[in-house]
Amino acid sequence: MIYDAAIIGAGLSGLSAARQLAAQGLDVVIVEKSLGTGGRAATRRLELPEGGHVSVDHGAQFFTARDPLFRQQVAGWLDRGVCFEWSSGFHTWDGASLLSPDDRWKEPRFACHSGMSALGRDLAEGLQIIRGFRVVSVDRNGEEWVLHPMGENSMESIRARTIFCSAPVPQSLELTGRYISEDQRRLLGLLSYGPCLAVMALYKDKKHHPSWKGVQVRNPGSSLSWMAWDSTRRDREHLADAAVFHSSVDFASRSGLDSADGKQLAASEMLRDAARIGGEWIEHPSQTSVHFWRYAIPLGEGVERGFLRSEENPELYFIGDGLQGGRIEGAWLSGFKATQDYLLS
Repeated sequence: MIYDAAIIGAGLSGLSAARQLAAQGLDVVIVEKSLGTGGRAATRRLELPEGGHVSVDHGAQFFTARDPLFRQQVAGWLDRGVCFEWSSGFHTWDGASLLSPDDRWKEPRFACHSGMSALGRDLAEGLQIIRGFRVVSVDRNGEEWVLHPMGENSMESIRARTIFCSAPVPQSLELTGRYISEDQRRLLGLLSYGPCLAVMALYKDKKHHPSWKGVQVRNPGSSLSWMAWDSTRRDREHLADAAVFHSSVDFASRSGLDSADGKQLAASEMLRDAARIGGEWIEHPSQTSVHFWRYAIPLGEGVERGFLRSEENPELYFIGDGLQGGRIEGAWLSGFKATQDYLLS
């Protein structure tokens, strides 16, 4: 079978693109190396030793809706209970004081009661997704693209007339960079990402009720950039409360985080810094889990149109939050804009 379009990656940009194309009656397939959807809009299920579990958002923590197109999408999610307005602003730590939310920066921040992975599940509904398909190479064969899976397994190569690469730009360039012009390679090569170490911490002592939902850490000397009381996003109580701590880019860029011991030592330092902000008890969770995001934060404004179409092979698109300035909204818009360009061409 030859698909009208194949999309590499089931993150929010890839899912957004697939929904627009499928709505026009096109044969679309998404190939995804993992077993989930939604990319960094991710929720982890932490199993408790005594039984039961706690769901924790360890990737994207919330999202805004500023563009009219994305507002329409969010309105639909709100109507169907996929998301809710979690907060209108966050506390700030300046290195000395915990400051209340500033009225100047108030706007709706949305989250999901069941976890941010609900966004990916909703967008993926009804789409054809091949999970566990890691693309090892991409070839151009006449009028077709051929996506080859990694390893000796039962998966067959995917053939499509058009492909949308929604993986982080460095990975997409590695797969398809030879099919764009030198100027476009140079442009995409300027796009970079900062890493982030996420620490999920559980607290069984239910007496702690922080005054903050989220804290933006503005102290350059801290290992942290963000801390959240994750339990305020849930619509039911768990056997333990949960907090999430995100590192700064500089902290996550240091050496040693490629080992389990290195991650745990870094997590301990982050908990110490969090305790200075929120209280000594934060340093002593009953359980922790750590995740390293290599391509967590796009470090630029992206490209002018929010996506890139190959000048030499117009049936090739690059999409993703890195091309649209970051954030969940940017990811969704990048996929949406690219497909509008495709459909009008």
